[in-house]
Amino acid sequence: MRKQFSILLILLFGLTYYSYGQTTEATPNFGVKWSGFVKTDYMFDTRQIVNAREGHFAILPAAEKMVNGEDVNDQTNFNILSIQSRLKAGITGPDFFGMKTSGVIEADFFGNSGTGLDDVNGFRLRHAFVQLSNDKIEILMGQYWHPMFVTAVFPDVYSFNTGVPFQPFSRNPQLRLTTKGKVKFIGVLFTERDFATRGASVSQSGMPQLHAQLQLGSTANSLGGFGVNFKSARPALGTDNIISTAFIGYFRTKLGNATWKVEAIYGQNMSDILQISGFGTAANGDYVNNDTFSAWTEFNADFSPTMEWGIFGGYSKNSGYGEPITYINGFLGNSVDSAFRIAPRIGWKSGKMKIGIEGEFTSAQYGSIDANGDMNTTGIDTVSNFRLLTTAIYNF
Repeated sequence: MRKQFSILLILLFGLTYYSYGQTTEATPNFGVKWSGFVKTDYMFDTRQIVNAREGHFAILPAAEKMVNGEDVNDQTNFNILSIQSRLKAGITGPDFFGMKTSGVIEADFFGNSGTGLDDVNGFRLRHAFVQLSNDKIEILMGQYWHPMFVTAVFPDVYSFNTGVPFQPFSRNPQLRLTTKGKVKFIGVLFTERDFATRGASVSQSGMPQLHAQLQLGSTANSLGGFGVNFKSARPALGTDNIISTAFIGYFRTKLGNATWKVEAIYGQNMSDILQISGFGTAANGDYVNNDTFSAWTEFNADFSPTMEWGIFGGYSKNSGYGEPITYINGFLGNSVDSAFRIAPRIGWKSGKMKIGIEGEFTSAQYGSIDANGDMNTTGIDTVSNFRLLTTAIYNF
């Protein structure tokens, strides 16, 4: 880790020197612009949770775990973490055959793998891409948000989960083409890396994921859109691929001083975007998709130039398989029938600094897959968690 950090410092100083060296009165301001933030979260949970990175990425309250007649997951938890702190390099340079060029490298200290303590605080790549653009199109090549994570319409919650598992969340190596204008077409060809389909490989299927989306309106006012996603994944070499589709619709507008956002997702086998979803194996050996519906909405506004508020609400429903299943793969093991969340927040901001408080109440109904491939919640209690989060963010 010390060697990696030394290499990082050398790169930082080298790129900064390059940035200053490229700027003269006679030439454009080509080079590197650094930005990012330092963020510390103080988290208290009334129950043990399904999570990543020591509880920083909160997903759902943990299911009942009965030991000697007591639910051992009905215990509180508290933690303080700064691993979401982030560093970003925005790169500009000369044109490429008449098209403007730019690039981004972004990393944080969130680590890459599961809950292993050796990887928490690990420096990991978030985004790395180059862009070509003119007055008609924009081409992005590299690692960036999944196309169902719509950067114009996503929850502004303080929690790092960003609305998961109600909001899609993933970053993917990709080739993306976006047209410009009030009606935009977004076409994406992409694979999987840090966020992968549970139990199957997209790369080994022999074809990338494909996404098409139409976006209408202005980012400054009302904006809406809808899209479709196509995925082919191979559970094992020598087996057939499983084909999955997903659909998304979203809208954002101003209501007086407040901003209202709403989004709905319906699809199959969406474990790669952290939805309660997956696939199973039928008695005849065929692969069967699990269907999931998720939706969320959010209102947010400023009380004043120094105060802000917001409230997020989300709901997700697992629709099961619709036929007998002998084996399942998926996010949360397909054991959640439904879940909802309500999360109000308030923040104080001045200059580059913000301090915020957020309450996140999340409830989940766990179940099991019955003989018909449907969800069965008989005799299983609903579990809930309340997270109180205080955050301090310093942007630079």
